[in-house]
Amino acid sequence: MRISSRLFATTVLTAAAFSSFAPQTALAQDTEVEELVITGSRIRLEDFSSPNPVSTVTAESIERSGITNVTDLMTSYPALVGSTDSQDLADAGNRGLVGLNLLNLRNLGEKRTLVLVDGRRHVAGEPGSSSVDTNSIPVALIDRVEVLTGGASAVYGADGVSGVVNFITKRNFEGLDVRTQYGWSDLGGGENAFVSVLGGKDFLDGRLNLTGLVEYSNTDALDPRDRDFTRAGSREVLVNNPTRYMADNPGLDPAAWGDTRLVFGRDVRYIDTALGGGVYTRVDAAEAGSLSGVSFQGDGQPWRDGIYVGGFSMLGGSGSPTDLFQTELTPGLERWTGYASAEYELAPNHRLFANVKYNNSKTSFTSQPTFDYGIFVPLDNPFIPASILADATAAGGLGNAADTWLDQPGVLVARDNFDLGQVIREIERETFRTVVGVEGDLTDTVGYNVSYVYGKTKENNLELNNRNNLRWYAAIDAVRDPATGQIVCRSSLDASGMPVGDIYGGRTVDPAAWAALGTGGGCVPVNIFGENTISPEARAWINGTAASSAEIEQHVVSAYVSGDSSGAFELPAGPVGFVLGAEYRLEKSLFTPSAEELLGAQHGFDVTWLGQGAVENGEFDVYELFGELAVPIVRDLPFVESFDVNLAYRFSDYSTISQTDTWNIGAQWKVTDDLMIRASRARAVRAPNISELYLPQVQTFALITDPCDTRNVLAGTEHRVANCTAALGFNPATTQFINTTSSSVEGTVGGNPDLGPETGDTQTLGFVYSPSFVPGLSIALDYYRITLKDAVNRFTANTIIESCYDLPQPNDFCGLFTRDPGTQFVDSFQEYSINVSEYETAGFDLAVQYALDPADFGVERDIGTFQFTLLANRLTKLQFTELEGAEPSSELGYAGAPKWQANFDATWTYGDWLVNYGFNWFDETKRFTDERRAAEPNYVPDAYWTYSERATHDIQVQRTFQGRYQAYAGVNNFTNQLPDRGTAGVAQTSAGAFTQGPTPVGPMGRFFYMGLKARF
Repeated sequence: MRISSRLFATTVLTAAAFSSFAPQTALAQDTEVEELVITGSRIRLEDFSSPNPVSTVTAESIERSGITNVTDLMTSYPALVGSTDSQDLADAGNRGLVGLNLLNLRNLGEKRTLVLVDGRRHVAGEPGSSSVDTNSIPVALIDRVEVLTGGASAVYGADGVSGVVNFITKRNFEGLDVRTQYGWSDLGGGENAFVSVLGGKDFLDGRLNLTGLVEYSNTDALDPRDRDFTRAGSREVLVNNPTRYMADNPGLDPAAWGDTRLVFGRDVRYIDTALGGGVYTRVDAAEAGSLSGVSFQGDGQPWRDGIYVGGFSMLGGSGSPTDLFQTELTPGLERWTGYASAEYELAPNHRLFANVKYNNSKTSFTSQPTFDYGIFVPLDNPFIPASILADATAAGGLGNAADTWLDQPGVLVARDNFDLGQVIREIERETFRTVVGVEGDLTDTVGYNVSYVYGKTKENNLELNNRNNLRWYAAIDAVRDPATGQIVCRSSLDASGMPVGDIYGGRTVDPAAWAALGTGGGCVPVNIFGENTISPEARAWINGTAASSAEIEQHVVSAYVSGDSSGAFELPAGPVGFVLGAEYRLEKSLFTPSAEELLGAQHGFDVTWLGQGAVENGEFDVYELFGELAVPIVRDLPFVESFDVNLAYRFSDYSTISQTDTWNIGAQWKVTDDLMIRASRARAVRAPNISELYLPQVQTFALITDPCDTRNVLAGTEHRVANCTAALGFNPATTQFINTTSSSVEGTVGGNPDLGPETGDTQTLGFVYSPSFVPGLSIALDYYRITLKDAVNRFTANTIIESCYDLPQPNDFCGLFTRDPGTQFVDSFQEYSINVSEYETAGFDLAVQYALDPADFGVERDIGTFQFTLLANRLTKLQFTELEGAEPSSELGYAGAPKWQANFDATWTYGDWLVNYGFNWFDETKRFTDERRAAEPNYVPDAYWTYSERATHDIQVQRTFQGRYQAYAGVNNFTNQLPDRGTAGVAQTSAGAFTQGPTPVGPMGRFFYMGLKARF
């Protein structure tokens, strides 16, 4: 994961932490109404301090980081270290996610992190989810970003189980801000250009403000060829020690490989497939029907075996290099945003406000080519090289051997089709969002706010070089026309002929699909024997463009009143602050797969490698009532400067999951002017998203291991025998029951409309200390613990069936499969999500800020001022329990969840100069489990049990001219820390090769940038 080393002077000490040191008073009578957005509350109280720590990242921090993508900055904040940036999704299994930037608070998942803009919801960027793409939030418009851990559902609604990230934008802007920046990597690739123009002006004597923004950013892709450690032939990965396979590696020198189970290897290749094809011509004489191994390269040269390292991997040899299967290390991303806002004073202390935003984001990347494990080629194919034909003919052809597939002689070809063209994805996302509303005062101490939010995200996903399998199989089934002697497609001579397809790979042609589509005219024969043998004409006939699309829509109507009771009554300790409101929200999502995927689903093709083969369409709405109270209990007692209690409650009525209740209780005790102690406890919920509820039911298959089989019934929990006996009508431990099903069982996979809400409990306890004897110093330390129950999880067919019998009855799993009444064999299953999992995380957050002015210590000479900020986190628990009764799985200390993490920033300001230094660090993380290390100390070389610590350094220098112009330059990661050995690139893997994404830093390396800013 690429993580920037930044959080300068991020006033990251919580807004609550600093505001808590001022006396709390009633809202002044002449205060002009202005919406107060302190994350975690809507209560309008001057100097209101929250019992929850709220960390703040300012606009200045963003600019001084040199980063033009806000997620890259936020991932350097400990609570958001697990967030997803462009690099993380470069090799995602779901290609439709590439280009998204998603925040993940406390490593509990993007779908449990509520992202707001100005305290209001924002339309999602991922279809079927609530996850907001931060690419759609313009950087230049951000005034600050506030992060609240846990307990946010009572204030803002569902999805904030782990907390809230609230982007506060600039309002009533006056003037003109222009910024331009260009950045480049020391090692090449990944160049970035950024331009923003933000302008605003007051009209009508200040009653009307108009603000507009245009922002553009373009980041070039980082290709594996841009780095020595990811270039083909140079990339190292961990593989099984080849000395474990001496029988397959005759002549191997064990002394050269050491005695660990895993070793580093280069030039890892597949054992049976090649760019020009690996050809099987014979069966194993000792075992009829089994292939004897690859005999030839596609061009007719003998096949060369490399050094076998297990699974489907070898070092060297004739197979396809796995290095070639890497995608871009970071995909290219181009985005631009247009924004306009208006605020108009209808009457004194009553304002009408509106804003509209359009964001366009484009990303593209090159994916892997198509591949075939076992294309059957009859011996009458004229492209077969003479050497292969002679050997196959002498052996009688595979089709004439016993227990094989066909009744005609032929060969099998395993091929990676780079010459057919690698698949290219081009994804465009458009986000439109508008907010309109009115706010003002009802009395001197009570205000109101009414708003409507509409958001829409449109996604168009093009898959170029998308192979049409029907045409492909027709084209590779070449014969010689007896009339002309020319090589043609067999289908051109006999349209009723059926191409065989890829038997060994499991992709065969469906007769109904062939009859419906046929091959039409113009079939171009293809030679699959050898590299670069497919002509441009053949590629053009076979390949097409698959287009899928998605639309996400959001409507939110919200109204609330807020203020304090000072106009009516006051408690002895002061007025009571309050909020009372209502909200309506409607969420819709529609995903339409390509025509090719829909066709594949209709004809029973395996389309999981392409994506979703059915339309996903769903919506839900929710009506909510919410309220908050801030109650001052006591004031001005010995050791109790103040003691306040905060309460929040939300009632929600969903169209999908019925009704939920969430609440929050907090307190802050100001012991002295220097010390405040705070604590909170909250119940949060997350409603299932549209994909979890409405993912279409599509066909799937699985090989079932029956837990009630006599051979397995004693291998489960203490419940298995009794539960199996009840299900079968006899005891399989004493009466033999052998499930002889040898083929895969048909089932369905999809959403579950019967899901319930997830519930999360959050506790925080901490203190804020600002010693009066050290002016400018503030320290905050907070403990947090979040427990999430009834988490939504989807299980495999075998896990579902095992869990039914291994858990007490009744349970949610037994209704997800059926047995044949006659044989009692499992004959169907449903892979649905259910509410059974649990997450728990806990830790400590430390924030220290020190503003140092040497003049305060009697230094008469002006040497400037200094700002120091330290953020640190100690993660003490992060565990996942798959289902009740299962052993928890700890993720603490693994990549993405370090035990210790810290950010340090120092800023020196002197006259027109500013120098900022940032240091970002986390400790070593685990490559392998502690159990593995204890059981097998020689599993890997000693130096590679863990990934290295991350330690990156950033620096920026600014100079201001004439008070309005700034020139700046900087370098991030100036010590050029690079990914650990064996982690630099992600590629298609096999059982014999172990790979990991870039860790502990990304592959960018040292990155320079320079820019100009002007403010008028």
